[in-house]
Amino acid sequence: MLLALSLALADEGMWLPEQVPALGDDLRRQGLGLDAATLADPAGATLGAVVSLGHCTASFVSADGLILTNGHCVSDYLESASTANHDYRLEGYLATDRRKELPAGPAARAWVTERIDDVTARVLGKLPTALDDRNRVEAIQKNVSAIVAACEKQPSRPRCQVVPIYEGREWRLVTRRELRDLRVVYAPPETVYAFGGDVDNWQWPRHCGDFAMLRAWSAPDGSSAAFADENVPYTPPHHLRLAPGGARPGEFVMIAGFPAATYRWRTADEARHAAEVRYPSGRDLFSALGAVAERAAAASKESAIRLGPSLFRYANARKNFAGMIDNFGRSDIVSAKEVQQAELQAWIAADPRRAPYGAALAELRKVVADDLAYWRRDRVYSALVQTPLLLNTAVTAYRLAFEQQFPDASRDPGFQARDRSDIADRFRSYDRILDLPSDRALMKELLQQSQALPEGQRIPPLDAWLAKSGSIQNVVDELYAATALATVDARLRLLDQKQPDFERAADPWIRLAVALDGWHRGVRAEKRVRDGALARLRPAYMEAMLKMHPGAVYPEANGTLRLSFGKVEGYAPEDAAVYLPQTTLGGMARKVRESPFDAPLRVLEEVPAAPRSRWSDPTLGDVPVNFLTTVDNTNGNSGSPTLNAHGDIVGLVFDRNWEAVAADWRYDPALTRSIHVDVRYLLWMLDEVERAQVLLAELGVR
Repeated sequence: MLLALSLALADEGMWLPEQVPALGDDLRRQGLGLDAATLADPAGATLGAVVSLGHCTASFVSADGLILTNGHCVSDYLESASTANHDYRLEGYLATDRRKELPAGPAARAWVTERIDDVTARVLGKLPTALDDRNRVEAIQKNVSAIVAACEKQPSRPRCQVVPIYEGREWRLVTRRELRDLRVVYAPPETVYAFGGDVDNWQWPRHCGDFAMLRAWSAPDGSSAAFADENVPYTPPHHLRLAPGGARPGEFVMIAGFPAATYRWRTADEARHAAEVRYPSGRDLFSALGAVAERAAAASKESAIRLGPSLFRYANARKNFAGMIDNFGRSDIVSAKEVQQAELQAWIAADPRRAPYGAALAELRKVVADDLAYWRRDRVYSALVQTPLLLNTAVTAYRLAFEQQFPDASRDPGFQARDRSDIADRFRSYDRILDLPSDRALMKELLQQSQALPEGQRIPPLDAWLAKSGSIQNVVDELYAATALATVDARLRLLDQKQPDFERAADPWIRLAVALDGWHRGVRAEKRVRDGALARLRPAYMEAMLKMHPGAVYPEANGTLRLSFGKVEGYAPEDAAVYLPQTTLGGMARKVRESPFDAPLRVLEEVPAAPRSRWSDPTLGDVPVNFLTTVDNTNGNSGSPTLNAHGDIVGLVFDRNWEAVAADWRYDPALTRSIHVDVRYLLWMLDEVERAQVLLAELGVR
């Protein structure tokens, strides 16, 4: 197992728990007060309290299942519970007792990591060397499915996943407890948790109270259960304490969470494609979809409620891609990758025994080029079958029916027997977010996007459908004249139908789904061959890179539990400009003007007294709001607990700074900073604004 580590630890790195003990001496020098070995146990006192929400990270903070995360991470849940009379995103919510906690919706989940095991030998060890690429990737998938199936047969009924490490050079089995009844306990108004809106997104200085609390509930016997009146608060094996003193400049801190994806080991060709194609096309697509959603939200209050989380996602993606373009444009990410690749080729040429690595690198570049050739088409197709919820319903249900003709272990991930209940819960959740006027407008926009694709990048079923109907408008009118799939019962009935039922259906949505997936089946088959080649070539590339650069080696982020370490520190973004690492309530109040800088009146009324409150920082003379650190993070880390040297929560991660948007590709010690909300802002809100003494008591704060 390749886990070689350097003697000098930088702030860069999203480390596997199993790697942390080898970093112990360096971490102690930096200030860690815990035994580093305790951070190797995913079920230990610290990491056992950290949970994944799928899209964000969170942590248990009480013995009764209270969960702390970001406010923007519960936006979907607030929308699910909102009505025409109460938009809880805008108003915020505080449950006055436990039975008034808001159900987060049928699709809400929390996963607690219980074990992480090395299963590399079980995934790769018995693969015949003569397998071609297609059969290789299918054999790997069968092995993965068998491992997952065996894991999920345990009496505790865990939810298991097998994930690649080091680009598939190694594999880990992650055993998780799944919690299916989440309820919103407290969320401040949107103008607190998203103060500054899209204007301040990815920016510093920042003044966001990006925090919220959920509670996990379970069946009376402690097992996982969907929402039910008889459920009781879940008792987690561990929970974290809050540190009322917060974080201070220069202090050692760490975060634990589930970062989704990084690209630091990708090739120069992939970096160039990202700069020239991926991010510009993504910015343009999400700008167009965001504009459609904004017009729909402006048309009615009901649409605005249903579209709230989508509006945030579109705006966040659009600005993220714009930041990527900016960062790539004024940095040397691509050229640095080219230099790295040239160094690798020189290293290979220096020893004839390394020639196989040279052959692998040359083939990898060709396969990557083939894989990226249809990026624009694939992005539009992905948005098409995911964004309009009626089409997503039809495509998902047909794909599930199609996969049922194969043995369960041979089905594509996401469409196995274990996935059916999750799909059903997702279909149920659409009842709260489906907005037919915006769904129609988004479908029209995506059809227009498909027609703007260059020759050779087209989606043939759409072209044929449009040719038959005469125009995009005619297609949209035909589809939305039949809206049976707008009801929960109709969506759920699709899950009981067989493949032939779909293929003889008259419903236009089903007919379109059958046509699209029939074509895309060939696309998937071609990609499966490339995936098999990549499963063979990327590990060889990684092995060469790691042998050329022995030392600190952390694998790419992939949604598994990781730790990052650093300190509270500002930065200098440009000549003669220095950013201090903390902001305050007074600074927030001075920033207040029109939307999106319109903090709630009840918050502003308490700000003048904040410097005299028990949550005030004596050095700042005010209550801290946000702070900067050098810790490494990416998407999926939102809500990660920021821990002090003793493992107590001093804040929550919620963003990065503008100069570090492209840190997914390269960490820059001078500029890469994480943005956190200080725990003292949360405590001040609960104490001085919300008067939520019961919650403070549950948090162990007197």
